[in-house]
Amino acid sequence: MSKKLLRCFYFSLLFVFVACVPTPKIAPLPLYEQRDLSLEEVIAKVSDDIDVLKTIADINIEKNNEPYSSISASMLIKKPGWVHMRMYQLGILVRDFVIKDDSLYVLSGKNDDNLKKLGRELYNAIYWWDGYSRGEMSVGGETYIIRTGDREIHLDKTTLLPLKQGIKVLNKNIQVTYYEPVNNEGFWYPALLKIHMDDFTFTVKIKKLIKNPLPGESDFQVPSEN
Repeated sequence: MSKKLLRCFYFSLLFVFVACVPTPKIAPLPLYEQRDLSLEEVIAKVSDDIDVLKTIADINIEKNNEPYSSISASMLIKKPGWVHMRMYQLGILVRDFVIKDDSLYVLSGKNDDNLKKLGRELYNAIYWWDGYSRGEMSVGGETYIIRTGDREIHLDKTTLLPLKQGIKVLNKNIQVTYYEPVNNEGFWYPALLKIHMDDFTFTVKIKKLIKNPLPGESDFQVPSEN
């Protein structure tokens, strides 16, 4: 076989191989663009029987736009108002605490009132729909805007994924911005969050968000008060 025929044969085989390789299927974003939804329908669709969320994330912290700290975290969030968070630095557990409503229980590591602020705002950022069921919703272009007395969130009208959220707490404004939607077995969520609170900025990179994991026996227990 001549070199020219050999080259033609080689490229023919390559074309057949590439054409026959199946294209990876990427799950499409959820679509709800057929009609405008009511607030009740939006809350029902995004909450979707979610009782518990497990989040594994890397968190970079800046203070006054300067690097301040970085941690890895494992969080269990359960409605209504439960957060169990474990924080690691260099793979070592440095904080283990539980929040129930307005109470903080430190299981391991130093006590710090900022833990409650961080845990609460992560709850509000990730489990955002928990506080909007009695709000008012309007349509602004391609977004749904839901407002309550102390918060406002903008949702993509087509996907119902959050875009940004503002929360007022004790005359302070907390801003959350959502980026990078990803899919975990049909469950879509933003993989990157930026939370601006006081002088701090928290960049939360969610590595995994698991819907309704089976909690351990001690995940939502608090120490007995003597």
